Amino acid sequence: MRTMLSLATLLLIAGCSCQRNAEQSQDATSGAVATAPEQEQVPLAQPGQPIETPPSEKAGYADAASTLHAYLRVIAAKQWDEADGYWTGGKAPSQPGDTSVRAAQDLRSMRIQNGSPKPLDKESPARSIEIPVTLRVRKATGITEITGWYRMRRKVGGDGWEITSASLQPALD
Repeated sequence: MRTMLSLATLLLIAGCSCQRNAEQSQDATSGAVATAPEQEQVPLAQPGQPIETPPSEKAGYADAASTLHAYLRVIAAKQWDEADGYWTGGKAPSQPGDTSVRAAQDLRSMRIQNGSPKPLDKESPARSIEIPVTLRVRKATGITEITGWYRMRRKVGGDGWEITSASLQPALD
């Protein structure tokens, strides 16, 4: 009886060690080892680290930034009708948040620097974004730095961006 029990235990142990790995199988004809297909590993963002923006969304953000730059060029040229067309509904609000730029007198040049757009919604790609900006405005009286942001959203047809609001203030020295 003891011998049978020892033999049964031995067979169980031998049977367990001969099982194949679930991720590998031996091809009987070629001898090649096939592995399970690898799944794409998406790393989780660590606290304090920026989340990587997908390339398709980056292209949309670049389009929004280009629209904002075009608007600011038109503002610098004081082409008000064209500038108002960049706003939602085709006209700027009665008190636009970028009055400090629009009201600049004797504007000689403007250097535009924008930060990375930030999505304002949870959609992918984002429909509403906020673009931080720093403008260095050269006037006859000197150089003024204006900082703030523009909020933009995709047009209803998806064929571009429009400005929804802005908040810009001259920086204090």
